[in-house]
Amino acid sequence: MADVAPDDPNTSAPAVATGVSRRRVLQGAGVAAALAATAGGSAAEAAAAEQSSTPPAAAGGFAGTMADLKHVVILMQENRSFDHYFGKMPGVRGFDDKQALRFPDGTSVFQQRDAGGNIHTPQEDDSAWGTNHDFTTLNGRRWNTWVREKGVEALNYHSPAYMSFYWSVASQFGIGDQYFCSINGPTDCNRKYHWSGMSNGEIGNSDESNYDRDWITVAEQLQEVGIDWRMYSDNSGSGAGGRQAYRSDWFGDYGDNELKYFRGFEPKGLAADDPKLAPGTGLIWRGNAQYYRPDPGSAAPNNDSAQNLEYVLRDFIDACKPGAEHPLPAVSWITAPYGWSEHPSADSMHGERFVERILRALQDNEELWNSTLFILNYDENDGKFDHVLPPFAEPGTPGEYTNGKEQINVSNIVTEGGSPIGLGARVPLLLVSPWTRGGWVASEVFDHTSVIKLLETWAAFRGTPFMSPNISDWRRAIVGDLTSALDFAHPQTGPVRFADPTVEVAVPVAADHMKHRPLPFHGHATLAIDRAAGSATATMTVDGPAGKALGFQIFPDRLLPFSNTPKTVPAGGSGVYVWDATATDGRYAFTIYGNDGFVRSFAGQIEPVGVKDVGIPVVDVALVRGASASVRLSLGNEGAEPVRYQLVANDHDGGSRTVHVKSGQTTVIEWPAKDGYYDVVLTADTGTGWTQRYAGRVATAGE
Repeated sequence: MADVAPDDPNTSAPAVATGVSRRRVLQGAGVAAALAATAGGSAAEAAAAEQSSTPPAAAGGFAGTMADLKHVVILMQENRSFDHYFGKMPGVRGFDDKQALRFPDGTSVFQQRDAGGNIHTPQEDDSAWGTNHDFTTLNGRRWNTWVREKGVEALNYHSPAYMSFYWSVASQFGIGDQYFCSINGPTDCNRKYHWSGMSNGEIGNSDESNYDRDWITVAEQLQEVGIDWRMYSDNSGSGAGGRQAYRSDWFGDYGDNELKYFRGFEPKGLAADDPKLAPGTGLIWRGNAQYYRPDPGSAAPNNDSAQNLEYVLRDFIDACKPGAEHPLPAVSWITAPYGWSEHPSADSMHGERFVERILRALQDNEELWNSTLFILNYDENDGKFDHVLPPFAEPGTPGEYTNGKEQINVSNIVTEGGSPIGLGARVPLLLVSPWTRGGWVASEVFDHTSVIKLLETWAAFRGTPFMSPNISDWRRAIVGDLTSALDFAHPQTGPVRFADPTVEVAVPVAADHMKHRPLPFHGHATLAIDRAAGSATATMTVDGPAGKALGFQIFPDRLLPFSNTPKTVPAGGSGVYVWDATATDGRYAFTIYGNDGFVRSFAGQIEPVGVKDVGIPVVDVALVRGASASVRLSLGNEGAEPVRYQLVANDHDGGSRTVHVKSGQTTVIEWPAKDGYYDVVLTADTGTGWTQRYAGRVATAGE
């Protein structure tokens, strides 16, 4: 391939469908026909019916507060990235992301070079393929070595038709497009974050069912404050210890019920009448954390049949029925057998079938359907490409760096000198509830600890507060608690038709269908030039509630080696990045990236103090909050000659404008923000390469 950057994949990458149709991997007799009946029609029919019909009215009997939330059901699946499933979905931050990272050679993060310098872009691929599972630092978090480290296939994504069921869920309810796995590593350490808020320095996979981790889990904290909970998983297997103890592909829990790692769930030596084993109330009973045991004589077949699915979900399905002996508790976790878990080469269709059965069990009980939040997340990305930069902490941040000696993956690759633990790559998040219905995108930064933080917030509202002692201070400030994705004031209830998981028909999602949840905070960065010192200083700030922080990442665009410098900025505080232009012939060129489309690019030539007979552009920028959000651009001129500014919308509203500013004068422009979003590029005709770019979102909530 020629060493010339092609267009980004959203405009030029060929869509090459490979692999096998999902229908051909079905083994159980009659499965496709049965699912078609329960799903109630094709993917296209379901989506069209939902999107074209009048939205359901807010139900009566709701308080309009968090008091309406009675049940949280959480399913963590395996090993998929956000781009892998939703990169082509309109309205989310996918392959059409105009605020994505760009490299010094002018290519974008979607254009990844192999060892020979050839460029590869994401391609459509519906085969059940795996990827290189090594978890390295992606070249110091420069995000430019996906192909070199993971292989070409790592870039690929599933087609909209192949993902029809999940697209129908996302387009009718809520999706998070800034949800990251907690650690740049594999399953076990991420699941420890999910259930306890940390991995205690563990950054790899390890033996399962050994009950030797001695820190507290969120399940134990729920037990302590009297909130009922339960882990739903099939416990079929061959005894204690090891990932091979679960029974088979279609039974057991694939070693993913990681409560069995923790000392509080150790069943050894307990008497039969020990309170920990008591049905309905015992800690170990609730955690389904006993040693694996032989299958108790079930007639369920060892395959992907509907009968097997009913069996492995039997306890959850029973709990959802009116009058159940052990009704659905306040908090539930579900863990799938390997074949249903979506771990490659287990395919996504089986995961969709698993989720469809869970949602059907909830929907069959109107009271549960109207009072439950279902959370679907994924433990890690399995090396599959995602283009969005995860926030990470500055070196030395307590609890967020390795010590340089840990094994960071199953291949025993060892870091040198310590590496940031997280956040890891972006993974899917789906939220199904009356408070997320309508096709909503949540774009606050979340990770697995966000689920724990939601339970903390909810428990405090219920009057039974607890707080995980394991979540680092940095992570508490950076990631949200999921409440920004929920609108308790406007619940929408009623039955929903989902696409058939076994039918490959693309779900039609209009470009403007997905709507973004408002946020009460935003980041900002402005530039100041010190002509005497020969420096360019960017100051980053956060406007938002106390305790909130945002992560910024600064990349030289040229003139200096390509690198990534993190900067964490708390609300009300500031952070600075200084470019010493005396070392680069007076020139500077760098970009600051943040989440939710935040970009600041600054380039130019610093004029010496004695130079006066030129135009010298000086820009001050303010973000105007509220429903009529805007970007206030004050275009100044400190030189003797006029400056002609060109303003062009790179994305969103604004069009283009030309503004002439005379010596010593300033012109103020109110640049529009569409639903809070803006992206404008400024250039000046000074012949110094002066350019600035401002992109992001202005806070539209909390006014």
